[in-house]
Amino acid sequence: MNTEQFDSFVEDLLSERLPRPIIIVGASKIDDLLYNILSKYLLDPLDKKNDDLLKGDNPLTTFSARIKITYRLGITDLSTYKTLEKIRALRNLCAHSIEFDVSKSPVREHCNDLKNMLISRKSYRLTKSRYFKDPLSFIQELQCYFITMCVILESINESVSRTSGIIKTLKISTK
Repeated sequence: MNTEQFDSFVEDLLSERLPRPIIIVGASKIDDLLYNILSKYLLDPLDKKNDDLLKGDNPLTTFSARIKITYRLGITDLSTYKTLEKIRALRNLCAHSIEFDVSKSPVREHCNDLKNMLISRKSYRLTKSRYFKDPLSFIQELQCYFITMCVILESINESVSRTSGIIKTLKISTK
C-alpha cells in the first residue's frame, strides 16, 4: 500500500466517533494486511485466477487462520500474534453481539488488554505522537491501537519477500 492509501485509511478511521465502526473497520484493514503479507510471501498459486488458499471458501481465508499462519511461518512474533488474537476477539464481540457496550464485561477487559499489549511499543508512541494530542479520549485510544497495528503490519508487508521454498526438500521431492 502506498502512503496516500494508508493516509486515506487513517483519515477514515479518525473520522469515526463510535467504537463499533472503529473496531470493525480497523480489524478489516488488519485482515486485509495479513492477506497481503501472505500473498506476497507464499509461492504463487497454480491457478492465478483462483487462489486455493487465500480466497473464497479455503483454508486461509479467515482472520483467525491468517493470524495463526503468519505466526507459525515466523512472519510475526508471539507478542504480535497475541495482540492480533485480542483484536480478533474484540472484533468478534463487536460483530456478533446485538448489544455492544465498551464499558461492560467482556468488551471492557478486551480493550484494557489491548491497551496493555500496545502502550509500551515504540510504534504505539510514534503513532500517538503523529496523530493525537494528549490526553487521549477512549475513542482516540481505540483508533491509536488499530492504526498502530496497521503500521506494524504495513512495515512487515514492506519487508516480507516471496519464499523460494526449502531448497533441501525441493531437491528431495524431485527424486
